[in-house]
Amino acid sequence: MINYNENFNWSEFLQPYELAVEGFILKIEGIKKQYHMKKMYCPIEIVSGRVKSPKSIIDKATRMNVPYNYLDERLYDIGGIRITCKYIEDVYLVAEMIKNRHDITLLEVRDYIKNVKPSGYRSLHLITEYNVETVDGSQTLRLEFQIRTHSMHFWASIEHSLKYKYQKQIPAEIKERLVRASETGARLDNEMSSIKAIMAELEALGVGESNIDDSLEDEVTINNFKRW
Repeated sequence: MINYNENFNWSEFLQPYELAVEGFILKIEGIKKQYHMKKMYCPIEIVSGRVKSPKSIIDKATRMNVPYNYLDERLYDIGGIRITCKYIEDVYLVAEMIKNRHDITLLEVRDYIKNVKPSGYRSLHLITEYNVETVDGSQTLRLEFQIRTHSMHFWASIEHSLKYKYQKQIPAEIKERLVRASETGARLDNEMSSIKAIMAELEALGVGESNIDDSLEDEVTINNFKRW
């Protein structure tokens, strides 16, 4: 059992992860901008990130019996980047985009779309290593990329809230309904992919217009308003 160490410097430990996550958000937003400037279809819809809180890290480290001096080696998701896409195909396009980057090293792929978790959770996870530059020099961190569709994200956010509401002991009836909701979401994603394929066929025949700017792409919200 790992006890909370009051002398552990969480600010110093987490700051490189914050640098890495914030930096990657800017990099991926930059890629989005390049797509839009070239008037190309962008498979990336929304980019966000987070660094786990000390409490969340302690809870996971305790469950996994990971000592403090091994947190950065054995906990792969202290820093996370989430990319939300319109279509399932886009999820895999973005995954290849991340895999082909020269500034990260891919360690593992966890495909919970093709291998759905028993809970109904669906997403594509890439476990990577990334070198972040700090005042003390280069530091190698593990970052997790979660890539999913809007319906996958909607389901995951509801399930996450319920886990905390019920202290990870979700009632059986709700669990069953969550599984059914996940299956409904999968059908929605598949149907939208089919619609996309039909749209591509029509576009190839000259029906409709291509490379049209979507006015929603340029919306400014509290989440994408520039803070720097």
